[in-house]
Amino acid sequence: MSNRYRVNEFSRLTKVTVRTLHYYDQIDLLKPSGRASNRYRYYTDQDLFRMQQVVTLKFLGLSLEDIKRALARPRAALLKSMRLQAEAVDKEIERLGRAAKALRETARVAEAGGPLDWKKFINIMEDIQMSEDRKQAWAKHFTESDMKEFEEIGDRHTPEMMEAYQKKWAALIEEVKANLKADPASEAAQSLAERWKDLLDEGYGGHPGLQKKIAAAYKNEWKAGHTAQGPTMPFGPEIWDFIRKAMEAKSD
Repeated sequence: MSNRYRVNEFSRLTKVTVRTLHYYDQIDLLKPSGRASNRYRYYTDQDLFRMQQVVTLKFLGLSLEDIKRALARPRAALLKSMRLQAEAVDKEIERLGRAAKALRETARVAEAGGPLDWKKFINIMEDIQMSEDRKQAWAKHFTESDMKEFEEIGDRHTPEMMEAYQKKWAALIEEVKANLKADPASEAAQSLAERWKDLLDEGYGGHPGLQKKIAAAYKNEWKAGHTAQGPTMPFGPEIWDFIRKAMEAKSD
């Protein structure tokens, strides 16, 4: 039998304020699913499961409207989404773990009276800030309709397929890095540019508008000075410039 939780108890369990719970109820994001004989409403274990989804998706940067749409999808799609969420959370843990390790090392040096490494302080701030940046960066570049297209693309792929696709990109980006000094018209550069195009078509072949917006988003981020590789910028402008020049050399 499912447990029952009054609003104050549910608030304590989930670390979500009563005011926020009432708001989620009002917008139909999370409503108490039970009602007792004395007519008071209560939350159940199923509501706990849904709240976990809400909290995780919110942490990953989705708006409340996007979360509502995601949770309205069929169970199989929801489970797939949970696996992808787990991967994203793992990356966040890894990044914040680096920051925690660096903070401990810095504290030990300070306690011993040693000189502080200010470059390490900067790296710590970057690792922490990346978590917040990742949530906000792409929201500036894509509309709700664009995000729905991304969601539809994701629905057509299993987590294994997504992982394999991401590995292809990571491997290709490393190869481009190793060939940045190559002549854009060379066989090596042309081969890399062709593979780049093939990977874009594999992921977004039926969505030419998204391809253009993705390119524009990267360019805008670089113009804003976000040139470091990270969760929102998996490669720098030099990679893009190389591929662009190789593609232009092919069309000449």
